[in-house]
Formats: sequence, C-alpha cells, structure tokens
Amino acid sequence: MPNRVISFAGQHLAIDFPRNLTELIAFLYHDNCSDLRAVPDVTLVVTDDDGQLMLSRGSTVLYKGAEPSELATSLIQQTIYHLIDNNKDGMALHAAALSRDGKAVIFPGASGSGKTSLSTWLATRGFNYLTDEYVFIKKNSNVIQAFMRPPNVKVSGLAALRGVFKLDEHEHSTIQGKHVAMIPPRLLNPGNKPENAEIKLIVFPKYVQAAPFKLQRLSKAKAGLSLMACLVNARNLSGHGFDEAARLVRNTPAYDLQYSSFEQFGTQLERILPT
Repeated sequence: MPNRVISFAGQHLAIDFPRNLTELIAFLYHDNCSDLRAVPDVTLVVTDDDGQLMLSRGSTVLYKGAEPSELATSLIQQTIYHLIDNNKDGMALHAAALSRDGKAVIFPGASGSGKTSLSTWLATRGFNYLTDEYVFIKKNSNVIQAFMRPPNVKVSGLAALRGVFKLDEHEHSTIQGKHVAMIPPRLLNPGNKPENAEIKLIVFPKYVQAAPFKLQRLSKAKAGLSLMACLVNARNLSGHGFDEAARLVRNTPAYDLQYSSFEQFGTQLERILPT
C-alpha cells in the first residue's frame, strides 16, 4: 500500500491507501507539507474492496460506502481532527484565510457563516487562497499556518459563484458530491500558492440572504470573545488560550461583517486591509 505523511502545526499523520486511489489522495493533499522523517502520531487506512470504500483508524471504522466524494470529505475531516486534537503549541482556529503580498486576512466563523464561499470568490479576485477551514497560530506569533485543502463549497453556495467560476466546465478537475464541490485553488487563481503570512486583518463573516450590508469595527474585547468562540483546541492551552487571543486582537483590526453579495464586501476589503 502507498503511504502519504501529512504534516501540520508540528503534528504528523500517515495515510495508507490502495494504488487506485492515488489520484484522489494527490487531489486532496496537493499543497500540504510532508515531513518524511517524522514519526506519525496517527495512521488512517483507506481500503477499496471492489468499489466498497472504507476509512478506518485501528479497529474503528470512520467511513464506509461507495461514494469517492463522501470518502474525500470524511478523510479530510478526520485528518484535520487528528492533527489539531492534541496540539498544545498554539491556537487552532476554525477560519478561512487568504493572503496578498505576505499579508493575511482570516475569516473565523462557524460552518454556514459563508466563509468558504467568500474566500473562494476572493481567490478569483487575485487573493491567494490558503484555507477555508483551519489556521494555526503558534504562541507569541502573528504568522498563520493554514491547512490548505481545496475549498469545500456547499451546493447551496455554488449559485453565487456562477459569475466568476463555471463548475460544469471543470468536471474532471473537481470533486463533486451531493452536498459539496471541492475546487483546486489554482482553478480559481492560477498563481495560487501556499505560504505562511502575517495576520493583518480579522473579519467575522455572516452571510444573510437579501440582508443590508454591515461592516462594523469591533472593540478589542468583542474581537477577543468572538475569536475565542472559534478556538477549537482551547482545552489544550493555558488559560484556555484567552491570553493568546487577547494578544492577537490587541494589535490586529477586527470587524463584524454581514453581507448578501460578494461585491458589497470586495471594495470595502481594499479600504480596511492595512497597507
């Protein structure tokens, strides 16, 4: 069985998989680092028994079915979970992230807040897509490490992207399932590349259909509390990570965003992004 080691934020995970799924694994982890000298903390095993796909860790079955798209979703979710579950070296935030000229913008938020669709749209506008799911910020640092997976755009959000990305023209370059479509970042921005960039702006997005546009600067206290709500490894950190969250927002402008169309925010982002 081929083996792929995924490294993120000082943690390492191995994936064993059959040769006929090599393309799928390469698609999912194209931009993720692999430290071949590392000893994996966890090993996930993928098998294919005549079209019956299974993902397991030891004796625990994590996914079983015949849909490659569902296997892909489950594999990415399990990979992220095991890479951040025991991490004690910094903050793991549920957030999308983009960069330009070495400056990063992060969009912390829960699932359904619109951060994936927004970051996908911004990638088509020249921003460097880094992730739509998790960023890691080491203690006493303002530089993010992004878990760079293909954007997982919900089917319900694809309509809003039709003006800038035609999914049906890229059937063989994407993974399309019942609930999400996975789009390689280079289809959105040909020059896209992974990078560790310094955070210059924090925006907490919320998509609300037909709602008026709102962009409000947050106080340091409100920004810190909002950031804490997106901190997924708080139980591993001293003081549940509050001091680190406070440190980050102390010198980084943060905004609440309510939007119903991407264009509403596009011009405003240029205004508030520090130069």
